[in-house]
Order: sequence, then structure tokens, then C-alpha cells
Amino acid sequence: MKATSAQADGINLHGNIKGALVHDVYIENTGDDTLALWGAESFPEQITFANAVAVNPGIMRPNWYGNCVATYGLRSVIFANITCEAPTLEQPIPQPGGGEVNIDTSMFVFYTSFGGSYPSGNSIYIKGWNFKNLQGTGYTVQEGSLNTFKPGKMVWTKAENGILAPFYLPDKKQEVNVIACEGLKDEC
Repeated sequence: MKATSAQADGINLHGNIKGALVHDVYIENTGDDTLALWGAESFPEQITFANAVAVNPGIMRPNWYGNCVATYGLRSVIFANITCEAPTLEQPIPQPGGGEVNIDTSMFVFYTSFGGSYPSGNSIYIKGWNFKNLQGTGYTVQEGSLNTFKPGKMVWTKAENGILAPFYLPDKKQEVNVIACEGLKDEC
């Protein structure tokens, strides 16, 4: 079944969750984030999102909220074979007060807002990704922005193992341990 829109997140795992598996899903036109893990200080662990497709997040709050994948605190998660189709925004709406942008900044975004906390020793594995715009053209490191959001560009960041991957850390003080490999069979 295909819905035309959703009011909020597509899937949001919230709280003290252990061992959850979300796989083989296609979610389009969410009101906010498409795939979300919101652990705050409950530190979900051993979570896996696999073979998921996220298309056009944030349509209910245009230019304001929504990313393909967003986390708000966790102990451990694996993202395997995730596809993200999202627009590049030239004029996103900044948040009141702080001015940060919370929509379509990268494929994976790791927040500390809404109580998001990442304990020492946390682990985020990104294993294989397909990142493209709504017309099907792939985003590249060369056309993106490194570490910092800039309107009209997607953020790429160097993972702990040296791989440039499509993720963004809005709060540079947060301690997140991201390991990335471009393919599922790659060692990471």
C-alpha cells in the first residue's frame, strides 16, 4: 500500500529498545523523518535497519523538518543497504532561536536535540547506501559539503574508519562513533 503522505515520521523506534529489526520497507512522503531512532537517554541497542527505501521526507513541513534517517540518541545501530531519495533545498527554514537546519541536510543525521544522547562506546555502522535526488541522480562527495551544512548541498563526513559517507553531525560536541563501508560485502 502506498500512502500520499504521513503526518509525522515513517517509522520511529522510541525508548529503551533492544534487538529490533526493521527491514524490507519502502516509505514515501513522510511528514517528518522517514526512519527514526529516538532513544534519548534510554540508549537503544542492537537495532538494525536493512533494505529500506526512504523517499521525499518532510513534505508536511516543507523546507523545515525531515530527513531520510535521523537518530536522537542510541547505544548501537546498523544501517544496511539503505536508499534515500531526497531533494536538495536552496532555502530551508532555520529553526527559531538556534538557526540550525533540520531538513534534507544529508542521508543520515545524528541529533542531540529532543534529549538525544550517545553514551561512551556507542556504535553506528553504515553498510552500503544509495543516495540520490528525487530525479534519480546520485549525490556525490565532490558536489556536497564536508562536515557543515550549506544550502543546496548535502553533507558528507569522514567516518571513524576514514570513509567519506553521507552523514551529518549538527552538534559538533556530540560523541558519535560512525563506521562506514560503501558496500554490504566491504569490511567495516
